[in-house]
Amino acid sequence: MRVFLSQSDASEWLKKGKILIYPTEGVWGIGCDAFNKDAVARVYELKQRPADKSLILLCKSLGAMNNYLAPLAQKDIDFIKTLGVNPTTILYEYDPERMPNHLQNKSGKLAIRVSTHYHIKSLIDGFNNPIISTSANISGTKISMDIDEIKNNFDFSDVAFYNKPIGILNRPTSIIDLQTQEVIRA
Repeated sequence: MRVFLSQSDASEWLKKGKILIYPTEGVWGIGCDAFNKDAVARVYELKQRPADKSLILLCKSLGAMNNYLAPLAQKDIDFIKTLGVNPTTILYEYDPERMPNHLQNKSGKLAIRVSTHYHIKSLIDGFNNPIISTSANISGTKISMDIDEIKNNFDFSDVAFYNKPIGILNRPTSIIDLQTQEVIRA
């Protein structure tokens, strides 16, 4: 498994359609270029994740996602502002006219998070595209914080490790449905 110490090397890896393990705010993530259909399919394959389970899009700002999201109502913008600086994943209505089909799932929702983790923000800035993100574990197994275990589970030639420190959250981020304002995961 390749190990990258620099954001530019990790960004270039993603641009080649490869898979990356990286630190997030609270757990190790695994992901790829959100707009690369084959790479997204590979993440599902590696995780042994059912295709009907959605993934999260990490982006540098909601403004950067304007081309892909239906315009937000002012009440939705106001609600998002109430969430403060805590990293939160928000479920949006999927817009088939703006988003690639391979990101659609049966829920009709799209999960998006503007990362607050310095190293992920730097990675996304250098990559300049949203990154698919999910926890770096085999689906149905406990989320591991042991990077050596994670590396062993995903030891494939198309997977690399972005060697930066994990955030201090120590758990996955909260998920809130924007339409209902329901907390899906606290």
